[in-house]
Amino acid sequence: MENEVNDYALHTREFLINKLDYLDGELLEFVPADNGKNGVVAMDVKWKGGVHFIVYQTPWCVYYYAERNHGQISHTFRAGELKNDSATYFQRLINDINNCRYDHKLTPGERHLKDVQEKGLTGYMNNTKWGKVFDVIGSIEEETGRQISIMYKYISDDEAPVYYWTVKEDEELYKGMYKYIEWLKAQPVVCECEYRGRLMEPKYTYYDYTALFLEKMNAANLHYEYLQQEEAYIIYGYR
Repeated sequence: MENEVNDYALHTREFLINKLDYLDGELLEFVPADNGKNGVVAMDVKWKGGVHFIVYQTPWCVYYYAERNHGQISHTFRAGELKNDSATYFQRLINDINNCRYDHKLTPGERHLKDVQEKGLTGYMNNTKWGKVFDVIGSIEEETGRQISIMYKYISDDEAPVYYWTVKEDEELYKGMYKYIEWLKAQPVVCECEYRGRLMEPKYTYYDYTALFLEKMNAANLHYEYLQQEEAYIIYGYR
């Protein structure tokens, strides 16, 4: 096959296919990954209620979980080296699905919609607009060589964060998460601290990129508000 991950997936599928009892589920056909992809669904068992048991193969590991409407509704379980007793762990999740344990679990998208409705929020952004916001931040960082501080809150977060960080430091932020952002704050004034030893006060240097930030935000037709107390700009995803 063109993609090596398909070979791994077929090996995993062959190992499990006769060891698992699908109960009321239906084993679906294998759909190979396109060339260059790092993961593929090795097994997909579907129940009439719409819940799926998924075994996902990468070149490095095997994961399995429950899914509905392409949204994960269980924890992600990681399988180690496949041995004769490995099927026992996969079977436990199949049994739970068959016993309707996951029939009423909400997908991330369903939880998000519930939060929006319960809080009476109105959406102002979409993935395209959020992409433009991060393009603005990225272009400033590329032009200046310095990182812009950000802070954001997801709708599902009970409390707002306290400290700022940078996009480069953020391991959880990617395009699929944009729709869950309630608001994002950006500080276009960068402070750099130079340590000068124990006997001298640190040297602080400020770089103000406010004009550049506003120029790029306005050019992209993006709405923002100024927070004077924080000296930051806030973009609302929902309000």
